[in-house]
Amino acid sequence: MLGYYASRTLDRLDSVIDALAGLSLMLITGIVFLNALGRYLFSFNILGAEEGARLLMVSVCFLGSYTLLRRGSHVSVDIIMLIASPGIQRIMRGITGLMVILIMGFLAYTAWQLVSFSAGTGQRSTTLPVPRYFFFLPAAIGATLSTLSGIETLIQAIANKLPALPNVLTPEAEAGTSSASSDKEV
Repeated sequence: MLGYYASRTLDRLDSVIDALAGLSLMLITGIVFLNALGRYLFSFNILGAEEGARLLMVSVCFLGSYTLLRRGSHVSVDIIMLIASPGIQRIMRGITGLMVILIMGFLAYTAWQLVSFSAGTGQRSTTLPVPRYFFFLPAAIGATLSTLSGIETLIQAIANKLPALPNVLTPEAEAGTSSASSDKEV
């Protein structure tokens, strides 16, 4: 029961992160476009534009990697999973969850240390009026959430309650049937 509520909470968090990632990508595009427009047409730069775009991009990358891990959509070698039996898939996904816990847990630990150190120094960004640790915070939060995703995957693998993997063959199969049906209509 606790696992259900934890999973639902992470699902809601995923929705918030997805919305923020979309907004961030629009902001990055706008910031970079306006800065380039100002630089090349009007001979002025927007102060902090590049640093702001970089901060947003780091946030999108680290938080987006967490949502991809939870969905099972991160970069993987699909052919191995396609030919493996469901039991082998379960073991492989459990091992993957364990590896995510170890690697992202280490990254989370070191990133939080870096955030703490940077916050303790009181350094400020060179052009943006934000503390320097803001640039390390997305890595710490993303790695922590990714570690939680790995824990969730490992628990689901042990309990044999893993969600089905995305079928990578479905888009090709659907494209083949839709083109075949459109050929018949002609």
